[in-house]
Amino acid sequence: MRIDLIISGFGGQGVLFAGNLIALAAMREGYEVTYLPVYGPEMRGGTCNCTVIISKNEIASPLVYSPSFLIIMNYPSFLKFIPQA
Repeated sequence: MRIDLIISGFGGQGVLFAGNLIALAAMREGYEVTYLPVYGPEMRGGTCNCTVIISKNEIASPLVYSPSFLIIMNYPSFLKFIPQA
């Protein structure tokens, strides 16, 4: 079992918090997890995203090229990530 997740939106919407929360919950259940936040220099309002990979096996790379799930919180992120789905 492997779940590749991308969460994306504007800073301040809880994107990184949601990704971190999902990663910690999976880790507590005994899964292997990677969490990779990506954000710009803005404090709020800039775009940000994170990738979370949850697997029963060891994870070699934290990069997600074809996500199992997308959580998109704004239109610019929709335009950026929908072609990957």
